[in-house]
Amino acid sequence: MHEQGRGCQCTIRQADQSAMIANIALTDARHAVDKLFDYLIPPELERVAKPGMRVLVPFGVRNTAVEGLILSVSQTSEFPSLKPLIRCLDPLPVLTEELISLCVWMRHQYLCSFQQSYRQVKPPYLGTRLRQWLFFLKDTEEKLSAPQRRLLDTLKEYDGFAEMAELEAALHRTSIRSSAYALQDKGLLEIREKIDNTISLKYIRKARLNFSPEEGYATADELRSRRATVQADMVLTLCDCGDLPTSDLVLISDGNYNALNALKDKGIISIYREPFLRTAYAPDQYTPSVPYIPTEEQKPVIDYLNRLITHNLHEKILLRGVTGSGKTEVFLQAIETCIKQGKQAIMLVPEISLTPQMVERFVSRFGTSVAVMHSGLSQGERFDQWYKIRHGEVDVVVGARSAIFAPFKRLGIIILDEEHEDSYKSETAPRYHARDIAFRRGAKHGAPVLLASATPSVTSYYRAKTQKYRLFEMHQRYNQNPLPKARIVDMRSELLDYHNMSSISIRLQDEIRRNLDKKEKTILFLNRRGYNTFVSCRQCGYVMECPHCSIALTYHRSSDHLACHYCGYTCQNVTVCPECGSQYIKFFGTGTQKIEEELYTLFPGVRVLRMDFDTTSGKGGHEILLNRFKNGEADILLGTQMVTKGLDFADVTLVGVLAADTSLNINDYRANERCFSLITQVCGRAGRGNTEGRAVIQTYQPENVTIRLAKEQNYPDFYENEMKYREKMQYPPFCDMIHIVLSGEDERQVKQEIANIGLLLNSRPEIQGAILQTIGPDPAPIAKIKNKFRYRIFLKAADTQQLLPLLRQISTAHNAGNSKNTLTIDINPTNML
Repeated sequence: MHEQGRGCQCTIRQADQSAMIANIALTDARHAVDKLFDYLIPPELERVAKPGMRVLVPFGVRNTAVEGLILSVSQTSEFPSLKPLIRCLDPLPVLTEELISLCVWMRHQYLCSFQQSYRQVKPPYLGTRLRQWLFFLKDTEEKLSAPQRRLLDTLKEYDGFAEMAELEAALHRTSIRSSAYALQDKGLLEIREKIDNTISLKYIRKARLNFSPEEGYATADELRSRRATVQADMVLTLCDCGDLPTSDLVLISDGNYNALNALKDKGIISIYREPFLRTAYAPDQYTPSVPYIPTEEQKPVIDYLNRLITHNLHEKILLRGVTGSGKTEVFLQAIETCIKQGKQAIMLVPEISLTPQMVERFVSRFGTSVAVMHSGLSQGERFDQWYKIRHGEVDVVVGARSAIFAPFKRLGIIILDEEHEDSYKSETAPRYHARDIAFRRGAKHGAPVLLASATPSVTSYYRAKTQKYRLFEMHQRYNQNPLPKARIVDMRSELLDYHNMSSISIRLQDEIRRNLDKKEKTILFLNRRGYNTFVSCRQCGYVMECPHCSIALTYHRSSDHLACHYCGYTCQNVTVCPECGSQYIKFFGTGTQKIEEELYTLFPGVRVLRMDFDTTSGKGGHEILLNRFKNGEADILLGTQMVTKGLDFADVTLVGVLAADTSLNINDYRANERCFSLITQVCGRAGRGNTEGRAVIQTYQPENVTIRLAKEQNYPDFYENEMKYREKMQYPPFCDMIHIVLSGEDERQVKQEIANIGLLLNSRPEIQGAILQTIGPDPAPIAKIKNKFRYRIFLKAADTQQLLPLLRQISTAHNAGNSKNTLTIDINPTNML
């Protein structure tokens, strides 16, 4: 960041030549100013004010205390008069210099603010909360404005002091700040500020003997001779058990806190505080495991990774291994080498649903040296996991996308499992891809980055084929079992030939009965949650749509409500068409709730677990459901994309894909890739034990080449077929796609601003060679979300780096222009809608 400034013109000091100056980025959400500010470091803070340290600084006309981050320290500033820092907020820096550099790079690469990049990297939920208290000093006969008079009178009613937020609620005002400061300037009230951390470590009080156990026994005898038997018993407990939490000491010794304090006053024991770290998993639940003997396909990969780890060599590696080929064992053995050499590892999984099984495998192998980071943990648990990582108490981090920012200092390897998954790409600013962050961190630490999948993204496989990545492939399952035998069912013939009205084909029904008879488990995949996909009138064709978004509402049977999955709007189901008054209005399409109901009808007594957003939204929802399925509490696991990847149950022998062509019918150049991946991945859940697996793929497009190749799990042919299409149409990996979206409540203003952006892009001849094609401006496929109209421009870019300065200029001009619209610029987005 090249812009710099200083604090406001209040309480400033001259910066002498020996003074230390902190270059600070404001990180407080209330002051999202995307530039640096120089502040003097007071002499008493010079030893502790280091890069990466959170500090409080005075900012603005009122010198409000604001949180900032020290990016660097220097002895010069272009400003002669600077404000001093107020104080440091933590005993140690919260970011390493590597992570500071990463934030600066993300700001440039992803067209975001420093604050937005810092928000990804900072300790989970750590921040400051400013609480302002108003104290009444005196009244006045002087004429005040109406808001000032109401504020002063209300403050007197609150016995002369109250918190700012409390008074805002009482006065039904969103802000009384200007009135409060005006009254303070008149000397009628005083504003006092208190800064609290939004989250902090929990501490536990522990007791410790001040001398050896031998001396402790003698001291206990002396206390007992003085009839201080309770104190004597407490001393003996410490002699036998060592340091104990004070609550445990009182309980075990049948003591009390009066005796505890007496021992402290006599100098016999000391009381100290120790961080109490909340656990994200229970290590005792997992049976320790040992490395397997590698197969002939695994061994070359493990040996190659071990060599890179040993010699601190950064390299990008892609491992394509069929489902069940033992990729996880490759990860475990490479990480074991990493740990033995005093290095650390980051293991990424794409979704929280995969985390429980991966955590089990890693904790079983590496014990408590594993930390877990994902959104399913509580705020306190996530913060404590970060604390353990930051202080070097663990060697391995297992987690979803955000775990890529784990503050390790000795990274030895980074692994992205299921690397093809879209969830590795952030859909909010900064719109980073975890793969790109992994490559940058791996290069910094001299660590290999391993991408792994049974169905790698077309772009990654292309880079491996063109030697930008090192490619390894594993074609056999670990137990030498064959891949599942898959059959395609033409759903067009179900109604015409078999008069089957169910969403479950006759073939799949027969296979499920066979599994139920043999006490084997089944996984069913349908990528639609809810009961039905839409509600429509058969008389006039009216479709119930969200009033805030241009999208059909989904019917949910359990609550008899219609819901929008974009903005969260819900309403009661209708029985009469709002358009024509007809009673011929009903729901169409199929969701997971409806399939669950059909299963209970078709197979009386069957035990079904439904795994979708509705059933897993609570804390630990994924883990609870998967454990129930693992423990034999269900015959069928029915779910959305959550069940397609990473799950490893030896007794699952049948997989059913209920609507294989759903993902083909979307306006996205990656539709074929996503369809192939979903079908291949979910079919791979079957037959991972000793019994051969089967799969039934239901589709209305049985002749589709993508579905046929997915049935055969033929990735090489799918890749060749897809690359011909991508090259012909100039899609990635032959270019980058840049998505510029503008949204706002006034459609006319949105159209005007997006048109101006289009004119600017077309008026810069120096960048025309970097743009292969410009599409738009046009309305987005979903033209309205949350009452905001959406227009977009698509760029096919040959050189995105050449375009970044212009894209930054567009973003900066939009922000500086006080536009009421929202601008999003996303490079290679996962969502094309």
